[in-house]
This record gives sequence, C-alpha cells and structure tokens, in this order.
Amino acid sequence: MTLLRALGRLYLVSVFVFLLAPVVVAVLTSFNPTRLNLFPPQGVSLIWYREFLQADNFTHAFVAVSLKLALIVAVVTGLLALPAAYALSRYRFRGRTLLQTLFLSPMMVPQMVVGIALLLFFARYTFADELRIVVGHTLIALPIAIRAITASLEGSDPQLEEAALSLGANPLQTFARVTAPLIGSGLLAAMLFAFTLSFTDVNVALFLTGPRTTTLPVEVFAYLRWESTPVIAAIAAVQVAMILVIALVIHRLAGLDAVVRY
Repeated sequence: MTLLRALGRLYLVSVFVFLLAPVVVAVLTSFNPTRLNLFPPQGVSLIWYREFLQADNFTHAFVAVSLKLALIVAVVTGLLALPAAYALSRYRFRGRTLLQTLFLSPMMVPQMVVGIALLLFFARYTFADELRIVVGHTLIALPIAIRAITASLEGSDPQLEEAALSLGANPLQTFARVTAPLIGSGLLAAMLFAFTLSFTDVNVALFLTGPRTTTLPVEVFAYLRWESTPVIAAIAAVQVAMILVIALVIHRLAGLDAVVRY
C-alpha cells in the first residue's frame, strides 16, 4: 500500500513537472544576456524585457490591440453569458438540454476551424477588424464563461430569491439585490476567463487580424518566422505572470476546481 502511494505521488509529480517544464524553460531563457535561446541561461540579464518594451510593434500589439480587445471581449462575454447561464440554471423548459449543448458546443470545435469559418463568413460582409476579432474571441470564450457563471449559480441558494419575491420584490429587484451579489464573483471569474482566452488566442486571431489590429500572439508568430531571440521568451514570461495573477484571482473569487468540476 505504501509503495502504491509512493508511486502515485511520483506519477503526479512527474505529470506536474511535464506540464510546467516548458513554462520554466521559457522564463529562464528570457534572462539570457546573449541573442541565443540558451538553456540553462548563460547569465542573468533583463535586456530582452527592455527590448520588448522598446519595440513599437510588440508594445502596440500588447497595449493598443490585445489588451483593449481582451477587455471588450470580457465585457461582451459577461453580458451574453449571464442571462444564458441564469436561464439554464434556474428554469426547466423543453429543449433546455439541447440548448445547453449548443451553448457549449464551440468548446468541442477546433479553434482553427472556428477561425476559418469566421473568415469565410466575414468575407461576404464588411466589418471592422476589431469587431471581427471581438466576435471570434467571444465565440470561443462564451462556453467557459457560461460554465463559470452556472457553477456560481448552482452554488447559491435559490430559496433566497424566492424569499425576496414573496416579500414583494419584483424579478428585476430580486436579481439586482439578491442574485447579482451572490454570483458576482462567478461573473467576474467568467470575464477574467474570457480576457485570458482572448489575450492568448492565436488560432482564431490569425485569420481575423488586419494590418493595424495584429494581436500580440500573432505578432510573436510573425516574428518567429524570420528571427528567434530571447525577446520572445521575455514576452512569454510577461504573459505567464499576467495569466498566473488572473488565475489566482479567479481561484480566490470562484474557485477553479468548482468551474472545472461543473
């Protein structure tokens, strides 16, 4: 029994190391003082972080495109996911299971297929590049946002809403004063998920970006076609740090395990 437990722990540690090894290698490589992507690094330097901050193409893609669009996607996704999750969680109606499956179906479609489909669709109509990316990223973020909000709704007590209604509050007042405070953390977690998915996506953005709306992952992808320096590792390290902070906030607000378990 002790041997099996030790083997089980060794297996879990091995999987954990396997998952984190690429991230650790990228972060450590970003401190190389030379132009070569050497691992382990041949010293400690922050020149590639300075190179990243001084490169107009990267900073424009980071701040003016990726960050701005990710914030818009987070808000739009939250507005769309909230009523959908509320209806699926609180009401029982014919076709509910089918509707739930349709809402979550984009999770089962490869994102590259989604990107190609949207490219073909938008080729028939004229839309701003920003709108194309917002639509594409909202589509891939909506299922996980619905899961996050639904998990929060399932964890709240519906009898509190019934009590508010029985005491004379109308449905809008009940939602604003009872339901919203109960699921506020889940809604914020869903928006943070959408922000992260939008900020890191390359498969959909690759088909929808324009000359002035190149997102940071697409800019990195284009850079790697002609050159490879530790500046890419520095950009990856910055994104890892940002996503780690967001994950910790989500876990603090709603609990990552609750969202995944639902």
